[in-house]
Amino acid sequence: MAFRDHLKKVSRDSRKLENFDDLPTISKEHLEQPIILDGFQSALNCKLALDICQISVIANTLNVEEKEVSDLISKGISNPMDPLLINKEDASIFENCIQDVDLSKLPIPQYFPIDAGKYLTSAMVFVMDDGISNASFHRMLILSEDKMAIRIVPRHLHKITHKNRDKGETTKIAIVMGADPFVLLSAAISFDFDYEEIRVAASLHKEGYGKNLEVVKMDNGVIVPAHSEFVMIAEILLEDTREGPFVDITGTKDKIREQPIVSVQKIYHRNNPYFHALIPAGIEHQTLMGLPRTPTIKNEVNKVTECIDVRLMKAGSGWLSATVSIKSQSKEDGIKAIDAAFKGHPSLKKVVIVDGDVDIGNGDAVEWAVLTRSQPDRDYYIFSNQKGSSLDPTRYPDGTTSKIGIDATIPYQSDKDEFINYR
Repeated sequence: MAFRDHLKKVSRDSRKLENFDDLPTISKEHLEQPIILDGFQSALNCKLALDICQISVIANTLNVEEKEVSDLISKGISNPMDPLLINKEDASIFENCIQDVDLSKLPIPQYFPIDAGKYLTSAMVFVMDDGISNASFHRMLILSEDKMAIRIVPRHLHKITHKNRDKGETTKIAIVMGADPFVLLSAAISFDFDYEEIRVAASLHKEGYGKNLEVVKMDNGVIVPAHSEFVMIAEILLEDTREGPFVDITGTKDKIREQPIVSVQKIYHRNNPYFHALIPAGIEHQTLMGLPRTPTIKNEVNKVTECIDVRLMKAGSGWLSATVSIKSQSKEDGIKAIDAAFKGHPSLKKVVIVDGDVDIGNGDAVEWAVLTRSQPDRDYYIFSNQKGSSLDPTRYPDGTTSKIGIDATIPYQSDKDEFINYR
């Protein structure tokens, strides 16, 4: 499916907008529900799409319960498959081509006043390396009509870029915006180096929709989803520049760094394209970072007890805090599940274990379980000198942190009737 196929039932906001730099406020006005903004003029007749990729939308599209989405992702990861390579004439992305690149013609927002400038936030970088495809998310700061600064963390694209730089070569890339949510989710997962995200996306696409994921080869040889809204033909140069500050997933600012410069040579886009504006620290940001971690947590917990569901919590920015529901079989299952959850997602700072009757998508329900089913001196576990998340502003200078696990399951061998919420 294409990105726009998921927008058919999305609400529209047609009010006239003088600019699009206050998207976080507009998102809050709509309670972070999916919304299309079409009340402003843009050079390409773009519509802005906000808050599209979230677990409720994915579950509704697939006609499954939210707790089943994690299992679907896990199945896709375990069974990658090749996408379907189609001809250019059959690929919607080639409907329009901009040869004279001017990034100012795109509705690229500055999301927060403290940001260094206007940022692409939903951009996925696709690159080919020795015949292997790699895809990952990277924010990009607009520098000029055809230049951007790209934030590259020390993972696969970093390795590829530096390998090419050592040879004095630039890195050919395709920047994709507005692809199917399964492509977005796959690009957000951290795999081993030779594990191709596009093959995971193809597996998820086949499992979810019963159809092949169609891809196409771009001018520079990079393979991308064929029906994306935008694809930029670009290269990562040998020079660096200042990038940041930028409001990251926790809502706090990330620091200024020297980062590579990207040069854009050409922009392809669909007719009347949708521009995917991914709000930093918003529901989509949290979903795309956190949701792919739920199957890794669930897989680890299932090794020690029966795991029902996992949810990365909004209060923890969809990254630092998780709630795990289990079917407790023994007195030790709670602490075992805590240890397993931290193993499944090392960036976690807090995990709460609950029974299956608790709605783990409801933070108030989880807090209720903590206060009515646990005792701090018996069921709270503190772990010191743990590997911390780089996104946690309270981490210690050496990168470590302390962590907390709470066993909020009904006390073992208690009268369960005394702990049931009958409301």
